[in-house]
Amino acid sequence: MKTCFTSLVVLAAAAHSALGWWDNGHLLFAEVASQCLAKDDLTTLNTLLSGYDKEFPNTGYLTTAAIWMDLMKCDSVVSTYCPSDKTPSLKMLDEWHYINLPLNVNGTDFKNLTSKDSDKLVKESKGGQSIEILGKTVVLFNKTQSDHAANFALRLFVHVFGDVHNPAHNVGGVSAEFPNGDSGANMWTFPKGCVASNLHAIWDAAGGKYGNINWNVDFVEGTPNYKELQTNATKLLQKYTLAADDKLGFAALKDVPYVDFMKAMTGKNNDGLFRAAILESYDNAREYAYKGLNFTCTMENGRCVIPCPTQTYVDKVIEIAEKAIAVGGQRMCVTLTQLARQIRALKLSTPATTTVAPTPVA
Repeated sequence: MKTCFTSLVVLAAAAHSALGWWDNGHLLFAEVASQCLAKDDLTTLNTLLSGYDKEFPNTGYLTTAAIWMDLMKCDSVVSTYCPSDKTPSLKMLDEWHYINLPLNVNGTDFKNLTSKDSDKLVKESKGGQSIEILGKTVVLFNKTQSDHAANFALRLFVHVFGDVHNPAHNVGGVSAEFPNGDSGANMWTFPKGCVASNLHAIWDAAGGKYGNINWNVDFVEGTPNYKELQTNATKLLQKYTLAADDKLGFAALKDVPYVDFMKAMTGKNNDGLFRAAILESYDNAREYAYKGLNFTCTMENGRCVIPCPTQTYVDKVIEIAEKAIAVGGQRMCVTLTQLARQIRALKLSTPATTTVAPTPVA
């Protein structure tokens, strides 16, 4: 969908907070999950996903399905970031990608609220529905008998669960310049020549480290970029583990009955582990996304132009983003293990042809 980091950052200047990890981040997130899933579970998921192969080729297995939700928004054919002749134009789903929980850009608490005040903080949200989308997805898989509904929901889940691990997808920075929030850090732009075009963009691109690995219909197993993606995912799996790095305890839910898993994820009022993951990402935004920047502002076209981030800041973005992708991808492995069992239990999806998952690199 998008080609290189340098061209992406220009496009991102006009982006909304719904734009998520760019292709590289979503692909890497899903590839981490793919490599840690049991073979039978991955096959089950890919079999369901393959139902959309004719309409959307090369989105029929877990890794590539991760970009589908962004592809669906394309309303023009642009080879660099919308290489689909379908022009799906499904923009009404934009708010499903994020939640803009308020924070003060200057580092103080918004209305004296922190992530510990989660109910009040969520009520103050500046927009976005990611919590509801994730919760309703696991509820759907408790009883749906529709292959189409299951396929659609699985694709949404894989994308949105990745998005909520991106700090810029969980905040609306409040300041004198933007009293109603900064649309997920999109309103702070950098001059030409910086590593990214705006604050949201630098987090979407994971600091630019993986900017040259992107999806298109020819992004398949055996190509150089796909091999590089697999290698990068393997390295992240070796560097971070759920046992050592997941403070939320997703691993404990891998083998519990589905009804117990569902309750743990959603809680009583969308206050379960999905919300906890979002609040964790919100705290990362408070601790890292808005610190270490010079917010001296020159207003241009309704946005604040601020000085380029330092290399120290960029290095921290890469560190936090890599951990979020690695840990989040393994958390998704746990949730998808549960969904795969449900797909089999509900006897969903038996298409004539099945998308075969790529073979992980050794």
